[in-house]
Amino acid sequence: MKKQITILFLMASSFFVNAQSFYKGALVTELNTGFEVYNTVLKIHIKNTGTSRDTTQNDKAGNTNFGFAGEYGLHKRFGIGFRFKANNYFTSKDSATNTKPSVKTNDFVVVLNYHPIIKNKFDLVLGADIGYSSFEYKVNDKDNFIISGGGSYFSLYANPRIYFGRFGINFKLYAPFVNYTSLTTNNADFNKYITITNWKGSGFGLGFGIQYRFLD
Repeated sequence: MKKQITILFLMASSFFVNAQSFYKGALVTELNTGFEVYNTVLKIHIKNTGTSRDTTQNDKAGNTNFGFAGEYGLHKRFGIGFRFKANNYFTSKDSATNTKPSVKTNDFVVVLNYHPIIKNKFDLVLGADIGYSSFEYKVNDKDNFIISGGGSYFSLYANPRIYFGRFGINFKLYAPFVNYTSLTTNNADFNKYITITNWKGSGFGLGFGIQYRFLD
């Protein structure tokens, strides 16, 4: 009888551990989509014959994005992983050139997550993305003018996950920050007279996705 009770206790304990939505050793993969809105600041240095000056332009920008991520449980409350996110910015047709530019960025980041609330079917994630972002602006004109380079990407977020077994859905509210400090063009004459010293943005983002949890 004692042996049977022990076996039942171990089975119940195992079920309770596996019933948690996040735990040490869990592997969670995600597919996500969403949008971001930024307040942006562009700084350029203009060099003319014998003179030079700096100028700053303030603007707004927005994008839609798609990405995937993976997180591994180092502890029942802490996870680490990676994320890739591809962003496609909204642009409008230039009235002078009659062309519509395309602006695309790609984010490659490390994911650092804290799980303050872990239930059977609910997991609240508070985290940060830290990493590198590539930048490409194509004017799409006859000269194939392109601005490209890279910089840093950082975001803080709240990311509640809801589970139906191993599969689930998640929502994300976050504050992203980008800072491109190494932008240049493929036009030597442009680079001779104008230097893009910095393009940075800060704003907010909303996301939605699905996730699947591997490993017990």
